[in-house]
Amino acid sequence: MARKQTSGDRWSHIAPYALISLVSFLCGVGLLVLLVWKAEKLVALGLTGNLFYIVLLPLALAAAAFLFGILRSYASYRGMYLGGALQLGGPVVLFAMVVIGGFVLAPSRATFPITVYVHGERGPQDLVLRDSGRVFLDLDGDRRSEPIGGNGQAYFPAIPANFRGQEVLAWVESEKFEAREGARKQRLDGASFYVAVRKKDGRVAGRVQDQKGNAVAGAQIRVAGVSTSTDGTGHFELTIPGDRMKPELELEAVAPGHVAERYTVVPNANDIVVDLQRSRR
Repeated sequence: MARKQTSGDRWSHIAPYALISLVSFLCGVGLLVLLVWKAEKLVALGLTGNLFYIVLLPLALAAAAFLFGILRSYASYRGMYLGGALQLGGPVVLFAMVVIGGFVLAPSRATFPITVYVHGERGPQDLVLRDSGRVFLDLDGDRRSEPIGGNGQAYFPAIPANFRGQEVLAWVESEKFEAREGARKQRLDGASFYVAVRKKDGRVAGRVQDQKGNAVAGAQIRVAGVSTSTDGTGHFELTIPGDRMKPELELEAVAPGHVAERYTVVPNANDIVVDLQRSRR
């Protein structure tokens, strides 16, 4: 006659599975707490993906032991792998489902977004670049750029997670503006950072000659408060500070024995030729 199974017998059978499930679950929770507690350091070291995988292992073991040993659930899998038949059964299927499902269903933490706000020298409210120019980030040789939008922002949607908390080289490229401090390193420790820009310096260059085409050496050239003298070949070149730049500037040329002349010049254009007439005495 068959002996009826008592509650004590049932407990003695499931107790090992319950213990394995509990210990595995506590280990998984402990690793998860560590992942949250040391998140910044782990991201900086690029270890978040590795630790997340380790967290899934004890949780998968807890689920497999609980479902198979306590609830008496059973699962099987049959498929083809490497040209042969693969058949899995029992808790190993549940274990694999938790691990694989954790990676498939969990949101990816392999990247993070960053927004770069570009502004003028008067502060963040000085939006000198709207829908113009680009911001560049150098991620250890992986150079990325994004356009500057209508609010002076450049949005980078997918920065690799190992760059969080790290310093990367950032700069702005524009026809009329440049980063105030040039290309410099920025720490990616938040959702955004700011880059101040200033107007680029301009250039005015050319040659001063008389009516016969002979070079006029020693002529004084003045543009926007900046002055220089022509060399022996009549050539000159001026750098105009960015804060004095305008679409058009006035050039004044003065030389002994010649009539002073004024020209309207466009900065950063081709070299100009200044003709000076000899003064009549």
